[in-house]
Amino acid sequence: MPRENPAIPARAPASRGAPVRPNGCNVSELFAMLGQPHMLRLLSTLIEARPGALRFTEIQARLEVSPKTLSLRLRTLVEGGFATRRAFREIPPRVEYHPTAKLLQLSSLFDLLREWSEENTMHATSTVSIVGRLPRRVAARSS
Repeated sequence: MPRENPAIPARAPASRGAPVRPNGCNVSELFAMLGQPHMLRLLSTLIEARPGALRFTEIQARLEVSPKTLSLRLRTLVEGGFATRRAFREIPPRVEYHPTAKLLQLSSLFDLLREWSEENTMHATSTVSIVGRLPRRVAARSS
């Protein structure tokens, strides 16, 4: 059985040089969660619903996401403390999701991203760079 070397840490820090508060989360983990398909739209939908609740079927209708994908994303949010889940003992079953204060803190991030997207584009802008002399045919046409 191999012995552990006490000089080697059991787990290296996830991101070197980026301090993580003792109770905080790693930014790369947050971005990985936000980068899941449909997650940003789901978070935005929950933020817009504040302080009220949204039923599973309402969210599904707004986002047009499969029930399996939506339930996985919602489970991730509930486990991460971004939303609370409230199930009612009714037939048919009714489940509501509420945004938490933790999620509402992210709303300013969404506002900044929305502002940035209104002022910028993700498409490449054409740039022309000419170095040296133009060929004779091009130079003759531009005269």
